[in-house]
Amino acid sequence: MSEPLDYPKLMGLVKRSYKVITDSGGLQKEAYFAGKRCVVLMPDTGWRELVEAGWNMLADENNLVEKVLTESRIAYPHGMYGDGNAGEKIVEQMISYLLLR
Repeated sequence: MSEPLDYPKLMGLVKRSYKVITDSGGLQKEAYFAGKRCVVLMPDTGWRELVEAGWNMLADENNLVEKVLTESRIAYPHGMYGDGNAGEKIVEQMISYLLLR
């Protein structure tokens, strides 16, 4: 646990972590982008796709330690939120549009 951190410090910790334990919806997704599994301290989450893919795990006070310590190797679910090339695709579309005018 820590005091509130700015984004760069937080992501530095996430990148060097084993797993992330949080009740923050945003941090669940940031952990995914950092390639870290996440134990979510909530009965449900807005990011159901990460739980369904087996990447994130829901936990409560009864199974938190088990979820954190259990090592289950699963492949990183690549591309769940696109391929990272949205900016390039937008520029290509804008240029095509402008050239056709």
